[in-house]
Amino acid sequence: MPLFRRRPAEPEPLTFTVGVDAHRVVVGGPQSGCALLGDVDVYVETVAQRTRIAEDGRDPVALQSAKMDYAEMVDSMISVLTLALEELEQRELITAVDVPQRPDLPRLSRDLPTYDYIQATYGRAQ
Repeated sequence: MPLFRRRPAEPEPLTFTVGVDAHRVVVGGPQSGCALLGDVDVYVETVAQRTRIAEDGRDPVALQSAKMDYAEMVDSMISVLTLALEELEQRELITAVDVPQRPDLPRLSRDLPTYDYIQATYGRAQ
């Protein structure tokens, strides 16, 4: 009779990459949710805490830049999540009914001044 028994190996979670930045998707891992979401949520707040509103009441350049970065991160996140959901559906881990519809976002006017365009882009991304 052996003194020690080996545990059966735990199955590795399903892992795949999506998008041009090779975002890693782990199905059934110990951590749930989208890590990118957590990063995005605090990004603009962190920049806003370190800057001051200009005398005319407008956002400083650093905050405007952070808002545009935020909008780009949201676009990337939507693409990554869409690709991940498509992959999960192809692997029959979820059904088409489980996949939410992509939000119908309003179009932005190309005639907006730069500052207004940044504010509208950020508001749309939120």
